[in-house]
Amino acid sequence: MRKDWILDIAIGISSIFIFAAMMLFLPTIMPEAFGYVAAFLIFVLYLTIMGLFVIRRFVGETPQKKVKN
Repeated sequence: MRKDWILDIAIGISSIFIFAAMMLFLPTIMPEAFGYVAAFLIFVLYLTIMGLFVIRRFVGETPQKKVKN
């Protein structure tokens, strides 16, 4: 049974927590508008990087590559 979906759920939940923390924290140290935009950009960047990680790690592997010595 494949359990790759657990990583996807962990990434999704952690991204929500990161976004919430940045939404609360960044507007207090920057001007409000820039803080909210920075929080959103960090959220998008995190999801992009983690998505690329998952694609390279799990989707990019084929059975032929695993058998290779």
